[in-house]
Amino acid sequence: MLRDAVAANRLEEVRRLYEASFPKSEKKPFGFIMKKRKKGLFDVLSIEDGEGRFCGLAIMMLSGGRALLDYLAIAPRCQSSGFGSRTLEELGERYGKERIVVEIESTAGDEGSAGEPAGESGLRLRRKAFYLRNGMVPMAFEVNLFGVEMEVLTFGSALTFEQYHAIYKEVLPKGMAGKVRLQP
Repeated sequence: MLRDAVAANRLEEVRRLYEASFPKSEKKPFGFIMKKRKKGLFDVLSIEDGEGRFCGLAIMMLSGGRALLDYLAIAPRCQSSGFGSRTLEELGERYGKERIVVEIESTAGDEGSAGEPAGESGLRLRRKAFYLRNGMVPMAFEVNLFGVEMEVLTFGSALTFEQYHAIYKEVLPKGMAGKVRLQP
């Protein structure tokens, strides 16, 4: 179940999982997210199990009728239990599947093998497979997001780079939004 983290008194649990789950280079300052939340540009959501226990977070960047899944993390004790798939389904119900946008690190050049992929390459491939299994499809463009090559996925709704970039131009300071570029 998804709940507003502030209303559910889960903000500290969300912050701790956020800090533990993402590399420093990929995190926005949590205070920045909360400041923009007050302006309606972010939703900070708590993922809970059927008994109300904290199981993860979803942080959505909101702009121009789109909802970009900026961060998704499932607490270690809840992983491999279907929470990620259920969360995507609930996000689709909450925002409308046609509005949701996801970014993942590029899998271009990652080699699959007969066994389970290993290392960072394997993690990227598993992440992409998760989103594809849950009905998402890659867009016809990739982006350079602050120096990292990323693929953009949606639930099948057409999205141009300009529409995607408009999210960043509204939410981030101009200098930062300018660092989001179409990958040649």
